[in-house]
Amino acid sequence: MPSSPSGSDSPKPKSVSLRHVAETVGVSRMTVSRAFKEDASIKPELREKILKTARELGYSPDTMVSELMTSFASRRPVNYQETFAAIWWPERWKNVNAGHGFDSDIYRGLNEGANLHGRGMDHFVLSKDMPPRVIMRMLKARNIQGVILTPPASASIGAPDLEWDSLSTVIIGSSLREPKFHRAQASHYTAMVQALGIIGKRGYKRPCLLVRSDVETRMLRAYTAAFLAWGHPKKHIWHASTPETKELPAWLKRMNPDVIIADWDPWIYYLPEDLGCGYVSLAVRDRDGPICGVHQNTASMAKCAVDLLVRSRLNHEVGEPAEPIFMLTTGTWIEGQSLDPAICRQLSQEAPSPVE
Repeated sequence: MPSSPSGSDSPKPKSVSLRHVAETVGVSRMTVSRAFKEDASIKPELREKILKTARELGYSPDTMVSELMTSFASRRPVNYQETFAAIWWPERWKNVNAGHGFDSDIYRGLNEGANLHGRGMDHFVLSKDMPPRVIMRMLKARNIQGVILTPPASASIGAPDLEWDSLSTVIIGSSLREPKFHRAQASHYTAMVQALGIIGKRGYKRPCLLVRSDVETRMLRAYTAAFLAWGHPKKHIWHASTPETKELPAWLKRMNPDVIIADWDPWIYYLPEDLGCGYVSLAVRDRDGPICGVHQNTASMAKCAVDLLVRSRLNHEVGEPAEPIFMLTTGTWIEGQSLDPAICRQLSQEAPSPVE
Protein backbone atom coordinates (compact mmCIF):
# COMPACT_ATOMS: atom_id res chain seq x y z
CA MET A 1 0.00 0.00 0.00
CA PRO A 2 1.59 3.28 -1.05
CA SER A 3 2.34 5.77 1.68
CA SER A 4 0.93 9.28 1.92
CA PRO A 5 3.02 12.21 0.64
CA SER A 6 3.95 13.10 4.22
CA GLY A 7 5.52 9.71 4.76
CA SER A 8 2.82 8.55 7.20
CA ASP A 9 0.64 5.55 6.45
CA SER A 10 -2.41 7.23 8.08
CA PRO A 11 -4.80 8.82 5.55
CA LYS A 12 -4.96 12.59 5.45
CA PRO A 13 -8.32 13.84 6.84
CA LYS A 14 -10.62 15.35 4.25
CA SER A 15 -11.29 19.08 4.53
CA VAL A 16 -14.77 20.02 5.58
CA SER A 17 -16.71 21.95 2.96
CA LEU A 18 -19.58 24.38 3.20
CA ARG A 19 -21.76 21.64 1.70
CA HIS A 20 -20.97 19.31 4.63
CA VAL A 21 -22.11 21.94 7.12
CA ALA A 22 -25.28 22.62 5.14
CA GLU A 23 -26.20 18.92 4.96
CA THR A 24 -25.53 18.42 8.68
CA VAL A 25 -27.73 21.35 9.72
CA GLY A 26 -30.33 20.65 7.04
CA VAL A 27 -30.21 24.01 5.27
CA SER A 28 -28.95 25.31 1.94
CA ARG A 29 -25.33 26.24 1.27
CA MET A 30 -26.47 29.83 0.71
CA THR A 31 -27.92 29.92 4.24
CA VAL A 32 -24.64 28.63 5.71
CA SER A 33 -22.71 31.26 3.76
CA ARG A 34 -25.02 34.01 5.06
CA ALA A 35 -24.54 32.83 8.65
CA PHE A 36 -20.90 33.93 8.48
CA LYS A 37 -21.85 37.47 7.43
CA GLU A 38 -22.75 39.76 10.32
CA ASP A 39 -25.01 42.01 8.25
CA ALA A 40 -26.98 39.17 6.64
CA SER A 41 -30.65 38.71 7.52
CA ILE A 42 -30.89 35.36 9.30
CA LYS A 43 -32.58 34.24 12.51
CA PRO A 44 -30.16 34.45 15.49
CA GLU A 45 -30.95 30.93 16.69
CA LEU A 46 -30.32 29.48 13.23
CA ARG A 47 -27.06 31.43 12.88
CA GLU A 48 -25.90 30.11 16.27
CA LYS A 49 -26.76 26.54 15.26
CA ILE A 50 -24.86 26.82 11.97
CA LEU A 51 -21.77 28.38 13.56
CA LYS A 52 -21.75 25.75 16.32
CA THR A 53 -21.99 22.92 13.78
CA ALA A 54 -19.22 24.50 11.68
CA ARG A 55 -16.93 24.64 14.73
CA GLU A 56 -17.66 21.03 15.63
CA LEU A 57 -16.93 19.88 12.08
CA GLY A 58 -13.81 22.02 11.85
CA TYR A 59 -15.08 24.21 9.03
CA SER A 60 -14.08 27.83 8.53
CA PRO A 61 -14.85 29.98 5.48
CA ASP A 62 -12.04 30.89 3.12
CA THR A 63 -11.94 34.66 3.60
CA MET A 64 -9.76 35.17 0.51
CA VAL A 65 -12.27 33.42 -1.72
CA SER A 66 -15.14 35.34 -0.14
CA GLU A 67 -13.41 38.66 -0.70
CA LEU A 68 -12.62 37.75 -4.32
CA MET A 69 -16.20 36.72 -5.03
CA THR A 70 -17.53 39.93 -3.49
CA SER A 71 -15.08 41.95 -5.53
CA PHE A 72 -16.02 40.18 -8.76
CA ALA A 73 -19.73 40.62 -8.07
CA SER A 74 -19.35 44.34 -7.41
CA ARG A 75 -17.40 44.83 -10.64
CA ARG A 76 -19.72 42.82 -12.85
CA PRO A 77 -21.37 45.26 -15.28
CA VAL A 78 -25.16 45.30 -15.53
CA ASN A 79 -26.35 46.18 -19.02
CA TYR A 80 -29.29 48.55 -19.31
CA GLN A 81 -32.45 46.72 -20.39
CA GLU A 82 -35.47 49.03 -20.16
CA THR A 83 -37.23 51.57 -17.94
CA PHE A 84 -40.02 50.77 -15.50
CA ALA A 85 -42.59 53.15 -14.02
CA ALA A 86 -43.61 53.49 -10.37
CA ILE A 87 -47.07 55.01 -9.84
CA TRP A 88 -47.52 57.00 -6.61
CA TRP A 89 -50.42 58.62 -4.78
CA PRO A 90 -49.72 62.21 -3.60
CA GLU A 91 -50.21 61.28 0.09
CA ARG A 92 -47.37 58.79 -0.16
CA TRP A 93 -45.10 60.74 -2.47
CA LYS A 94 -44.87 63.72 -0.09
CA ASN A 95 -43.02 61.50 2.42
CA VAL A 96 -40.42 60.15 0.00
CA ASN A 97 -37.78 62.75 0.92
CA ALA A 98 -38.09 62.11 4.67
CA GLY A 99 -34.95 59.94 4.60
CA HIS A 100 -36.57 57.07 6.50
CA GLY A 101 -39.98 55.54 6.94
CA PHE A 102 -42.40 53.47 4.87
CA ASP A 103 -42.63 55.64 1.75
CA SER A 104 -38.99 56.66 1.69
CA ASP A 105 -37.94 53.00 2.00
CA ILE A 106 -40.21 52.00 -0.90
CA TYR A 107 -38.67 54.71 -3.07
CA ARG A 108 -35.14 53.61 -2.20
CA GLY A 109 -35.94 49.92 -2.68
CA LEU A 110 -37.48 50.51 -6.11
CA ASN A 111 -34.46 52.45 -7.35
CA GLU A 112 -31.97 49.96 -5.93
CA GLY A 113 -33.92 46.99 -7.30
CA ALA A 114 -34.16 48.52 -10.76
CA ASN A 115 -30.45 49.32 -10.80
CA LEU A 116 -29.61 45.76 -9.74
CA HIS A 117 -31.47 44.40 -12.78
CA GLY A 118 -30.15 46.99 -15.22
CA ARG A 119 -33.48 48.81 -15.41
CA GLY A 120 -34.35 52.46 -15.07
CA MET A 121 -37.15 53.63 -12.78
CA ASP A 122 -39.33 56.64 -13.57
CA HIS A 123 -41.70 57.88 -10.86
CA PHE A 124 -45.17 59.26 -11.67
CA VAL A 125 -47.43 60.94 -9.11
CA LEU A 126 -51.19 60.83 -9.64
CA SER A 127 -52.66 64.33 -9.38
CA LYS A 128 -55.06 66.71 -11.07
CA ASP A 129 -52.27 67.70 -13.45
CA MET A 130 -51.23 64.08 -13.92
CA PRO A 131 -54.40 61.96 -14.21
CA PRO A 132 -54.25 58.35 -15.44
CA ARG A 133 -54.86 59.26 -19.11
CA VAL A 134 -51.87 61.65 -19.07
CA ILE A 135 -49.66 59.08 -17.35
CA MET A 136 -50.70 56.45 -19.90
CA ARG A 137 -49.80 58.82 -22.73
CA MET A 138 -46.37 59.41 -21.16
CA LEU A 139 -45.79 55.68 -20.70
CA LYS A 140 -46.46 55.10 -24.39
CA ALA A 141 -44.23 58.02 -25.39
CA ARG A 142 -41.36 56.60 -23.32
CA ASN A 143 -42.08 53.01 -24.40
CA ILE A 144 -42.54 51.95 -20.77
CA GLN A 145 -44.34 48.60 -20.52
CA GLY A 146 -43.58 47.60 -16.93
CA VAL A 147 -45.42 49.30 -14.04
CA ILE A 148 -45.26 49.03 -10.25
CA LEU A 149 -48.21 50.33 -8.24
CA THR A 150 -47.16 51.68 -4.86
CA PRO A 151 -49.73 51.37 -2.03
CA PRO A 152 -52.43 54.01 -1.55
CA ALA A 153 -53.04 55.40 1.92
CA SER A 154 -56.40 53.64 2.27
CA ALA A 155 -58.01 50.36 1.19
CA SER A 156 -60.95 52.36 -0.13
CA ILE A 157 -58.81 53.83 -2.94
CA GLY A 158 -58.95 51.92 -6.22
CA ALA A 159 -56.28 51.41 -8.85
CA PRO A 160 -55.90 54.16 -11.46
CA ASP A 161 -57.62 53.55 -14.78
CA LEU A 162 -54.66 52.67 -17.01
CA GLU A 163 -54.60 50.39 -20.04
CA TRP A 164 -53.61 47.36 -17.95
CA ASP A 165 -54.05 44.86 -20.79
CA SER A 166 -50.99 46.37 -22.48
CA LEU A 167 -48.81 46.55 -19.35
CA SER A 168 -46.86 44.17 -17.13
CA THR A 169 -47.82 45.20 -13.61
CA VAL A 170 -46.88 44.43 -10.01
CA ILE A 171 -48.50 45.77 -6.83
CA ILE A 172 -46.66 46.67 -3.62
CA GLY A 173 -48.48 46.07 -0.35
CA SER A 174 -51.93 44.78 0.51
CA SER A 175 -54.11 47.88 -0.01
CA LEU A 176 -55.04 47.32 -3.65
CA ARG A 177 -56.99 44.07 -4.04
CA GLU A 178 -57.94 44.66 -7.69
CA PRO A 179 -56.80 44.09 -10.37
CA LYS A 180 -55.20 40.76 -9.41
CA PHE A 181 -51.62 41.42 -10.44
CA HIS A 182 -48.45 39.88 -9.04
CA ARG A 183 -47.84 41.31 -5.58
CA ALA A 184 -44.99 41.87 -3.11
CA GLN A 185 -46.04 42.53 0.48
CA ALA A 186 -45.01 41.99 4.07
CA SER A 187 -46.17 38.81 5.78
CA HIS A 188 -48.36 40.40 8.44
CA TYR A 189 -49.35 37.06 9.95
CA THR A 190 -45.67 36.20 10.38
CA ALA A 191 -44.97 39.60 11.98
CA MET A 192 -47.64 38.98 14.62
CA VAL A 193 -46.40 35.46 15.31
CA GLN A 194 -42.85 36.80 15.59
CA ALA A 195 -43.90 39.43 18.14
CA LEU A 196 -46.04 37.01 20.15
CA GLY A 197 -43.21 34.49 20.27
CA ILE A 198 -40.70 37.01 21.59
CA ILE A 199 -42.93 38.57 24.26
CA GLY A 200 -44.13 35.11 25.27
CA LYS A 201 -40.56 34.00 25.97
CA ARG A 202 -40.12 37.10 28.11
CA GLY A 203 -43.04 36.21 30.32
CA TYR A 204 -45.83 38.44 29.02
CA LYS A 205 -49.19 36.69 29.38
CA ARG A 206 -51.90 39.36 28.85
CA PRO A 207 -51.30 41.13 25.52
CA CYS A 208 -53.91 43.39 23.96
CA LEU A 209 -54.01 44.13 20.24
CA LEU A 210 -54.79 47.62 18.88
CA VAL A 211 -55.54 47.66 15.16
CA ARG A 212 -57.13 50.18 12.80
CA SER A 213 -60.17 48.99 10.87
CA ASP A 214 -58.67 50.02 7.53
CA VAL A 215 -55.54 48.00 8.27
CA GLU A 216 -57.69 44.97 9.10
CA THR A 217 -59.38 45.30 5.72
CA ARG A 218 -56.13 45.76 3.81
CA MET A 219 -54.38 42.85 5.52
CA LEU A 220 -57.31 40.41 5.35
CA ARG A 221 -57.40 40.30 9.16
CA ALA A 222 -53.96 38.68 9.32
CA TYR A 223 -53.04 40.35 12.63
CA THR A 224 -56.30 39.30 14.27
CA ALA A 225 -56.06 35.76 12.87
CA ALA A 226 -52.57 35.23 14.26
CA PHE A 227 -53.50 36.78 17.62
CA LEU A 228 -56.49 34.45 18.01
CA ALA A 229 -54.59 31.43 16.69
CA TRP A 230 -52.01 32.01 19.43
CA GLY A 231 -54.80 31.46 21.96
CA HIS A 232 -55.53 35.00 23.08
CA PRO A 233 -59.19 36.01 23.60
CA LYS A 234 -61.13 38.07 21.09
CA LYS A 235 -62.10 40.54 23.83
CA HIS A 236 -58.43 41.61 23.98
CA ILE A 237 -58.63 43.09 20.45
CA TRP A 238 -59.54 46.76 19.95
CA HIS A 239 -60.67 47.87 16.47
CA ALA A 240 -61.10 51.52 15.60
CA SER A 241 -60.92 53.69 12.51
CA THR A 242 -58.39 55.94 14.30
CA PRO A 243 -56.44 55.86 17.58
CA GLU A 244 -58.19 59.07 18.61
CA THR A 245 -61.11 57.40 20.39
CA LYS A 246 -62.32 58.48 23.83
CA GLU A 247 -63.27 54.94 24.86
CA LEU A 248 -59.79 53.45 24.44
CA PRO A 249 -58.27 54.47 27.83
CA ALA A 250 -61.21 53.05 29.80
CA TRP A 251 -61.15 49.81 27.78
CA LEU A 252 -57.43 49.36 28.38
CA LYS A 253 -57.83 49.82 32.12
CA ARG A 254 -60.56 47.14 32.14
CA MET A 255 -58.40 44.69 30.17
CA ASN A 256 -55.30 45.49 32.28
CA PRO A 257 -52.72 44.20 29.74
CA ASP A 258 -49.08 43.62 30.61
CA VAL A 259 -48.09 44.49 27.01
CA ILE A 260 -49.81 46.22 24.10
CA ILE A 261 -49.28 45.11 20.49
CA ALA A 262 -50.26 47.78 17.96
CA ASP A 263 -50.40 47.82 14.17
CA TRP A 264 -48.14 50.91 14.03
CA ASP A 265 -46.12 53.24 16.24
CA PRO A 266 -48.52 56.19 16.85
CA TRP A 267 -50.98 54.21 19.01
CA ILE A 268 -48.54 54.78 21.87
CA TYR A 269 -49.42 58.50 21.97
CA TYR A 270 -53.03 57.70 22.91
CA LEU A 271 -52.38 55.37 25.85
CA PRO A 272 -53.29 56.33 29.44
CA GLU A 273 -50.24 57.69 31.20
CA ASP A 274 -50.80 55.46 34.23
CA LEU A 275 -51.33 52.19 32.30
CA GLY A 276 -48.04 50.60 33.36
CA CYS A 277 -47.37 48.08 30.58
CA GLY A 278 -44.98 47.48 27.69
CA TYR A 279 -45.56 48.43 24.05
CA VAL A 280 -44.78 46.63 20.77
CA SER A 281 -45.36 47.94 17.24
CA LEU A 282 -45.87 45.66 14.24
CA ALA A 283 -44.65 48.40 11.88
CA VAL A 284 -41.69 50.11 13.56
CA ARG A 285 -40.76 53.19 11.54
CA ASP A 286 -37.34 53.99 13.01
CA ARG A 287 -34.90 51.10 13.37
CA ASP A 288 -32.82 53.18 15.78
CA GLY A 289 -35.75 54.61 17.72
CA PRO A 290 -37.12 53.73 21.18
CA ILE A 291 -40.09 51.61 20.08
CA CYS A 292 -39.83 47.81 20.18
CA GLY A 293 -41.35 45.62 17.54
CA VAL A 294 -41.12 44.44 13.96
CA HIS A 295 -39.59 46.53 11.20
CA GLN A 296 -41.21 45.41 7.96
CA ASN A 297 -38.10 45.83 5.77
CA THR A 298 -40.09 47.85 3.26
CA ALA A 299 -37.12 48.48 0.97
CA SER A 300 -36.70 44.72 0.54
CA MET A 301 -40.40 44.44 -0.28
CA ALA A 302 -39.99 47.05 -3.03
CA LYS A 303 -36.98 45.19 -4.42
CA CYS A 304 -39.07 42.02 -4.54
CA ALA A 305 -41.67 43.92 -6.56
CA VAL A 306 -38.96 44.76 -9.10
CA ASP A 307 -37.91 41.09 -9.16
CA LEU A 308 -41.49 40.08 -9.95
CA LEU A 309 -41.80 42.71 -12.68
CA VAL A 310 -38.57 41.57 -14.34
CA ARG A 311 -39.92 38.02 -14.32
CA SER A 312 -43.22 39.19 -15.80
CA ARG A 313 -41.47 41.11 -18.56
CA LEU A 314 -39.23 38.14 -19.42
CA ASN A 315 -42.36 35.99 -19.71
CA HIS A 316 -44.10 38.63 -21.86
CA GLU A 317 -47.01 38.82 -19.41
CA VAL A 318 -49.47 41.69 -19.76
CA GLY A 319 -52.77 42.31 -18.02
CA GLU A 320 -53.92 40.16 -15.14
CA PRO A 321 -51.88 36.95 -14.98
CA ALA A 322 -53.66 33.60 -14.92
CA GLU A 323 -51.80 32.69 -11.73
CA PRO A 324 -50.83 35.80 -9.73
CA ILE A 325 -47.75 35.40 -7.55
CA PHE A 326 -47.64 36.71 -3.99
CA MET A 327 -44.12 37.30 -2.69
CA LEU A 328 -44.06 37.75 1.10
CA THR A 329 -41.22 39.38 3.01
CA THR A 330 -40.50 38.92 6.70
CA GLY A 331 -39.70 41.64 9.19
CA THR A 332 -36.84 42.16 11.63
CA TRP A 333 -37.28 42.45 15.39
CA ILE A 334 -36.14 45.83 16.70
CA GLU A 335 -35.04 45.85 20.32
CA GLY A 336 -36.13 49.30 21.37
CA GLN A 337 -36.99 50.40 24.91
CA SER A 338 -40.78 50.54 24.93
CA LEU A 339 -41.25 47.16 26.65
CA ASP A 340 -40.15 49.03 29.76
CA PRO A 341 -43.37 50.50 31.25
CA ALA A 342 -41.50 53.64 32.34
CA ILE A 343 -40.27 54.30 28.79
CA CYS A 344 -43.72 53.49 27.40
CA ARG A 345 -45.27 56.00 29.80
CA GLN A 346 -42.72 58.63 28.81
CA LEU A 347 -43.37 58.12 25.08
CA SER A 348 -47.13 58.26 25.56
CA GLN A 349 -46.78 61.79 26.96
CA GLU A 350 -45.17 63.09 23.76
CA ALA A 351 -47.16 65.00 21.14
CA PRO A 352 -49.07 62.74 18.73
CA SER A 353 -47.48 62.13 15.35
CA PRO A 354 -49.61 63.08 12.34
CA VAL A 355 -51.62 60.13 11.03
CA GLU A 356 -50.00 58.77 7.89
